[in-house]
Amino acid sequence: MKENIKEIRIGKGLGSLTFGNTREQVKAILGDPGEVERYSLSEFEEDETEAWHYDDLGLSLSFDQDNDWRLSSLAISSEEYTLEGSPLIGRNKEEILAEFKERSWGTTVEDEEVAREDPGNSLIHVDEASMSLWFEDGELTELQIGPFYKNDEVVWP
Repeated sequence: MKENIKEIRIGKGLGSLTFGNTREQVKAILGDPGEVERYSLSEFEEDETEAWHYDDLGLSLSFDQDNDWRLSSLAISSEEYTLEGSPLIGRNKEEILAEFKERSWGTTVEDEEVAREDPGNSLIHVDEASMSLWFEDGELTELQIGPFYKNDEVVWP
């Protein structure tokens, strides 16, 4: 694990990785990704996302075309990463929700559609922290973070 990227910084990034970094800046920190995929979640050609996967680090990064290909989100799946010194991945849902409340990291809201369609899994959104938490069988398996937004516009750190 690279020591310079272990700490989650709410709304800002992960260690020395900062939202708004270019692909070149990220490559200088992490090296080449193990896999790169490009996709669009809409019918618009200018709405592409490029995802870089670093499976050995339990980390995926997304760069969005409409943000000039700057680092727009991170998906974390390794228990090596911490938030204010606290590891989150691998812990149970009740512990995580209690810690979010205790540390005032934001209001947690469960995605009812995910809960209804896949009862063993759950998705929790924390809008104040630009964060989503994915649980499988009650255990946190992935944490997605992004930059803050104001009036639907990205606020780059």
